[in-house]
Amino acid sequence: MYNYEWDSETGGYVLTTRMSVITRQVRPVFFEELELLGFNKYWSYPKTDRPLLWAQTRRYIHKGRLVAEASGGGLYTSPDVKIHEKDLEIQPVDVSAMTAKNKPMSDGIVQGTLGTIYRIFKEYKKKKIDVFYVAFSGGKDSLVLLDLVQRALPHNEFKVVFSDTTMEISDTYEAVELAKKRWSTLEFHTSRSHLDARESWELFGPPSRTQRWCCGVHKSAPAILLLRELTGKADLKALVFDGVRAEESDSRSAYSLVSDGDKHVTQINCHPLLDWNTAELFLYMFENDLFLNKAYNYGINRVGCLICPTASRWKEQIVGMVYEKQALPFVDNIHNNLIGKINNREEREKYISNGGWKNRIDGRDIITRGNHVIEQDNGTIFTITIVDPSGDWREWIKPLGSLVKYDKDVYMVIYKNRSYFLTIVEDESSIAVSIRKDTNTKDSIRFLYLLKNVFYKAAYCRACRACEVECPSSAILFKENSISINRKCQHCEHCLDKTRGCLIAKSKMFITGGNNVKIKGLGNYRGFGFRKEWLQYFIEKGDRLWKTDTLGRPQYDALKVWLRESEVTSGNSLTSFGKEISRFETNDIRLWAIIFNNLAYNSAIIRWYIQNIDMNTNYEIVSILALIGDKYSISTRENAVSSLKETFKASPIGIELGVGVYELKGKVVTAVTRTGWREPDPLVILYSLYKFAEVSDGYYSFTLTELINDNSERAGISPAQIFGIERDILKQLIQGLAIDYPDYIGVAFNKDLDNIDLRKGTKTSLDVLKLL
Repeated sequence: MYNYEWDSETGGYVLTTRMSVITRQVRPVFFEELELLGFNKYWSYPKTDRPLLWAQTRRYIHKGRLVAEASGGGLYTSPDVKIHEKDLEIQPVDVSAMTAKNKPMSDGIVQGTLGTIYRIFKEYKKKKIDVFYVAFSGGKDSLVLLDLVQRALPHNEFKVVFSDTTMEISDTYEAVELAKKRWSTLEFHTSRSHLDARESWELFGPPSRTQRWCCGVHKSAPAILLLRELTGKADLKALVFDGVRAEESDSRSAYSLVSDGDKHVTQINCHPLLDWNTAELFLYMFENDLFLNKAYNYGINRVGCLICPTASRWKEQIVGMVYEKQALPFVDNIHNNLIGKINNREEREKYISNGGWKNRIDGRDIITRGNHVIEQDNGTIFTITIVDPSGDWREWIKPLGSLVKYDKDVYMVIYKNRSYFLTIVEDESSIAVSIRKDTNTKDSIRFLYLLKNVFYKAAYCRACRACEVECPSSAILFKENSISINRKCQHCEHCLDKTRGCLIAKSKMFITGGNNVKIKGLGNYRGFGFRKEWLQYFIEKGDRLWKTDTLGRPQYDALKVWLRESEVTSGNSLTSFGKEISRFETNDIRLWAIIFNNLAYNSAIIRWYIQNIDMNTNYEIVSILALIGDKYSISTRENAVSSLKETFKASPIGIELGVGVYELKGKVVTAVTRTGWREPDPLVILYSLYKFAEVSDGYYSFTLTELINDNSERAGISPAQIFGIERDILKQLIQGLAIDYPDYIGVAFNKDLDNIDLRKGTKTSLDVLKLL
């Protein structure tokens, strides 16, 4: 809500409405952190439970002055400390005086939040919510949240649930016990998966940025299952107060105060602290004498699990120094899974410390791997073979439709009023399923996609129970690791409509086009990117460019590849597409968006990038090199990544389209982040939709959900994936297009329908380009 400025009188800070002052996140620094990092060699300070100074991430501030900085560090290495002021004699922050100075402003924040909590409670109480609860993690946000909720609401009107992932820092368990003593009149509960975290890491493989199975398995599912048990309602509706704050990340900054079913169909999330910042948060804690999780005293700024793929290297460094023994089982798991890839222990430690393990995209980098599913498609017959199935396919097929045994090995499934015939041959260790691909309609494509997921579930399901809690009709039930789906099933397809159908399958299978897969043409560009100035030269000179000495021969060769893969040229001559885009100015972001859309289909490295690099995740260049895989020579990988880096720097694709917002060290790109196109142009999206349809063999009718999930194996790539666009924004763009260009697109966004229809046979992507 407010910014802050330093106050030399108290050694703290004061909140302010001034916009020109500090906006960085702040945290108190205690003597334990100073001792841990060796500051006692330079400064003197008392060993007190009060804060001594402040930190903005790694910058240490004393009475408004930058006195030290820390850099580097990781799970196996300590940070480098740079001292700006030596021989400091530090006295504790005068917390009482600081909170007194801030009281007028902090009181306003607190009273507003208390009012919000009570208002939301009253509003949803009328809506027949079965249970209200506070999600308690033992961290600073949940401590403040819990204190506010217990002030705002009667204590018998809500529960407190601590989700024990069995990966928690020991100090978190102590914080939970302290909370129970402080708020002894509250009803505390602990939810916990039937799978211990060590067991689940063996089943799934280590989590990663793209394989975030751990949150669903160890947090969400156990919490909802516990609430069902407490209320006696399988189909309960819960409202959870959580400690999500917008300041924590770009994705969270887009949250609204209340979100209904965004994370779980049975749960409404309310974020009372959404607009709070850390300065306000710590003021509240000090003013109300709330205890801190001891982990903060060592310098951790977000507690969470011991080992997490989203954790910063700063946190990992503290875990390695303070909680090494507790983290060891999980670190050993990562090591064991890397032995086949990196034999040298020192090299593995370097790889882990640099975060390489966090970029795992499938089962190639884990020992407990192996595809239990083999697919064959000859164009007419599709066959899927399951080796050593662990789940019951007869149960998992129920959400798809009615199953009838038609002949000895022939079954009929009725899906959307049409009969599909399957030949299913089973023996003791395998299941072989065949289906004739006799049509290419939207429903038949959808059926095949869901059918695959039925058998992925049959192959990999280990009763993690994530699907059980996500079922909106409470039709799925696991008992003693066996699945049953009852007559409550509404055939909503929710349990099947996800990548590979199953979290374990998604984590352990080898995904085509991912890490370690040989991709033709990856290093075609000789390390050169697609430069804006090169496109300008070509638009101005056309074919005459090749006869000039404007560029060197290797650069000409690279440019020819970029132009061909952008569909600007064919055989070095202009295509119809090329003639149209030559009318654009090279400063026009729409031109680059259309080019990038085409590159997503034709450029091996661009397609790999958008399919494997997560949104809003910072990737160091060394991690991207490792993620491409070791089936390529080092030079091929380096050339491919060099082409990406130069494209991001030398064209609007990088920053303006948000494909690769880069960090520099000197003039060298050291890391990139995909942020997505912030202000997508509607006609570019229409072009992308038509391109999607044309490449997908005439798939001109589809749903918004299919575009967002993009789980099928169609050749077409959704504009949501290409440009990193969220569902609500894409929906608004498509609705606007249907109003402005009804000859090109029609939509039906009603209750349970989200159909999109392009005008097959009358319009093409080139027609859309002419609109631009």
